[in-house]
Amino acid sequence: MKNSTLKLALMSAGLFSAANVTAAAIPDAYVPNVDVYGSIRLGADYIDAGVEDDGANGRDFLSRIGVKVSGEVSPGLTAVGVVEYGIREENIVDFVQNKGPTLRLAFIGLKGNFGEVYFGSQTNVFHKYLRTSYFSDGLDTIRQGSVRDDDLLQYYYNEGKFSFGASVMMEGQDGDSLDQYQLGGQYTDGPVKLQVAWSKDNRGDNKGNLYGIRGWWNVTDKITLSAFHHYADDQYDIYGGSLTGTVRLRDAEFEGNKNALNPCRTESRTSSAIYASYRTGPHQIHAKYALDACDVSGDVKAVKVEYAHHFSKRFRMWTAVEAFNNDEGRAPTTASGKDFTQVQAGARFDF
Repeated sequence: MKNSTLKLALMSAGLFSAANVTAAAIPDAYVPNVDVYGSIRLGADYIDAGVEDDGANGRDFLSRIGVKVSGEVSPGLTAVGVVEYGIREENIVDFVQNKGPTLRLAFIGLKGNFGEVYFGSQTNVFHKYLRTSYFSDGLDTIRQGSVRDDDLLQYYYNEGKFSFGASVMMEGQDGDSLDQYQLGGQYTDGPVKLQVAWSKDNRGDNKGNLYGIRGWWNVTDKITLSAFHHYADDQYDIYGGSLTGTVRLRDAEFEGNKNALNPCRTESRTSSAIYASYRTGPHQIHAKYALDACDVSGDVKAVKVEYAHHFSKRFRMWTAVEAFNNDEGRAPTTASGKDFTQVQAGARFDF
């Protein structure tokens, strides 16, 4: 405990010393910029899983609205604050009238020549480098880790073709002052981009590791290829199996979130995928084949294809289908068989 606290104190002191923060009064000329942004993503999906409540359901696909405030507080030093809320219900699927919004982001920080330092509820390093979604709904089903975490202290630095990120998480007064560490990096050279990241679970008795790598290749101005590989050892359990996506097989109001994938906690696990996109004018068709393999429980295979029509940079409509094939040990407990399908359609307006 004492060593963790000392590490945190030294890290914080070093970062803020590097920021060259002074106690000088803020000049009146430094007026902050206030930007309101958002993304409205609504539609519907149809689940065919062989259960009695198969059918269509209205969906929110990660809509959000936020405010970003930034302003120069001394020469070369800019303060940043962000608050962002989602509009979906607590069951992470539906949009419901007269229900409260759900917090997505709330952080504050500084940026300058030294890089960027932020603290609060944020998108984490592993997601920033390795988990960003390929598809319009933002809900890629097979991948490991998490999108956002609370109580994160994060640092980012960009120099030419290189980018670097580091973070520590201090969530909950539970005896573990530092619950997780993450490191990530990116190298870009023309049409090729390589990304790597690492997450260290430092919470509880099991202190495992999650590693990942992803590559991108813009073959032409119309064709993009990508692939990733994630590996978690059998001690990595900070996210309880770290499953994502919300292909829901049962109504969460009655049974909780019965999702398409069963986790394989306490087993080593790999998640891999290949992706291709072709776009000409407003038309885009892209597809992904993914394999999620647990050491004992077995595999899940998924194929997803989407067509998106981009009316502009900010507005698109899409339709997609994703088919799953699960081994017996990974079959959802609520499905009548191992195979099932999700069909979705939606519209997305970013501003």
